[in-house]
Amino acid sequence: MSTRDELVHAVTAFDHRRMRRVDYNIYALAQYLHRVDDIMADIAAGAAVDAAICAGFTPGPLRNACLKACGFAASKVESHGSYLGLPVYQPAARRPQENPE
Repeated sequence: MSTRDELVHAVTAFDHRRMRRVDYNIYALAQYLHRVDDIMADIAAGAAVDAAICAGFTPGPLRNACLKACGFAASKVESHGSYLGLPVYQPAARRPQENPE
């Protein structure tokens, strides 16, 4: 399966598991699928798959499900900027590269 297929399957399965919860958000799957499109655009712009996933989702079970579906280990690294204390999406391909000197 392609990376897109793996991500779509991961977010769909995650949403399906959450359906049983009383606080289920009926709009969440559409938001997850839109973020998969953002991640795929980020990958097409040159970002590594794991970096694009980490940029696309905040740390937690959804990000870890997507990383696992694509063959990567879970990550708790915070990779978002913030605005007024809230996470803001910034594609990995547009971030300045860090120089480990």
